[in-house]
Amino acid sequence: MNIEKLKAAVKGAVIPVFDPSFKASTEALLWNGRKQSAQPQLIVKASCIPDVIATVRFAAEAGLRVSPRGGGHNFSGIAQQDGIVLDLGALNRIWIDRSARIAEVGPAATNADLASALEAQGLAFPVGHCASVPMSGYLLGGGFGWNSGSWGYGFSNVESIDVVLADGVLRRVSETEHAEIFWAARGAGPEFFGVVVGYRLRLKPLPRAITTVVRVYPLTAVKGVVAWMKAAMDVVPNFVEFTAAMQSAPGSDGSAKVLLAIATVFADDPAEASAIHGRIAALAPEGAFDVQPEMPTPIGVLYEIIGQFFPVGHRYAVDSAWSADGAEDYVAGLAEGIAAAPSAQSFALATVLSPSRPTPPDAAFSMFGPVWGCVYTIWEKPEDDAENLAWLRRTTDGVASSVLGHYVGEADLERPERRNACHAPAALEKLRAMQKRYDPQGIFLRAVPAATPAKGAQAA
Repeated sequence: MNIEKLKAAVKGAVIPVFDPSFKASTEALLWNGRKQSAQPQLIVKASCIPDVIATVRFAAEAGLRVSPRGGGHNFSGIAQQDGIVLDLGALNRIWIDRSARIAEVGPAATNADLASALEAQGLAFPVGHCASVPMSGYLLGGGFGWNSGSWGYGFSNVESIDVVLADGVLRRVSETEHAEIFWAARGAGPEFFGVVVGYRLRLKPLPRAITTVVRVYPLTAVKGVVAWMKAAMDVVPNFVEFTAAMQSAPGSDGSAKVLLAIATVFADDPAEASAIHGRIAALAPEGAFDVQPEMPTPIGVLYEIIGQFFPVGHRYAVDSAWSADGAEDYVAGLAEGIAAAPSAQSFALATVLSPSRPTPPDAAFSMFGPVWGCVYTIWEKPEDDAENLAWLRRTTDGVASSVLGHYVGEADLERPERRNACHAPAALEKLRAMQKRYDPQGIFLRAVPAATPAKGAQAA
């Protein structure tokens, strides 16, 4: 392996395993404090698209796998394999054509950066719910983001994608150019057989009255709250996002649990937003501990609120699912798990989507439903890994009968069956066939990495 040849070919940094900065660079690859056991042989910090092309061609010659990394904000460590980690962090360009309502963005442009740049132009996009997640993993996984009930999933608003495949050739793919690759890049997640280096996005007008009302209920009221959420979503516009958050009561040590019913309206007029909140309130069940008044929540504020639930440096595991029939039982199962969570920081979400939400186009993103739920397991000490992972899997296995499939962006990908269930069977079969055709050497084959076990802990 001629590393000097690669160094001469790229403008960015090439960090081999014997480099003094290698250990620190590897530690910084993943946002999750729970690191993975797989160790790369090289880290390439691309400074431009030609660096990406050179790295892919080098990997093909050397027989190494390539793990593209946008921001390392994944829970399973799928961006850290045992070959070359291709760090795309410098490819974070955002260019906006306001009149055409088009943006061109790099893979490392984050949700927060894009939302802020668009807000300044009076525009919007269904960016993801977590501010620091970049477009790379978010849109490759499909993009279940803000106001998806009205705007559609993120991938539904992608006009074209620039990709570098295993042959080291840069292609722009769309519905009319390399349509099959375009199909795959919209939702394949870790099954994708290339590196995305740019997106061209269709934008939306920015709603001028984004407001939120929060009602706090005892966790035991979960079935009644979910029934109310479903009834409310039947009578309000599809630009309402309604989520139940099941968590420890604020200020408690985890012994007290509550359910927050969070209704966010993406309206264009304050009076309209207030009227919609009134319709939701008219159906609300009795027994709320607290009702917070309607408050303005532009996307930047929503990010500030959500960011409080994801402390940097903590250890994370996650699983998510789509549900349909029996949604009350599904969410009640999540609530039952939260009541027994070993960590007070762990929480679960359940979002009821509008029945009039847009139908997504045909793409690799092929698993979805009217109710989405997610369990976030958060803890601090390595010695607690096994207990928290076991709890997560007991909780999610306990609701399996109500599950249609999983969302690849927040699925427990350390379990192979989860990864397979992130796509409809026919879509997964098509993706696997395309992998063999476009990446016969398996350069982009992403094995499911194992987390580094805590000292003395048993595998969950």
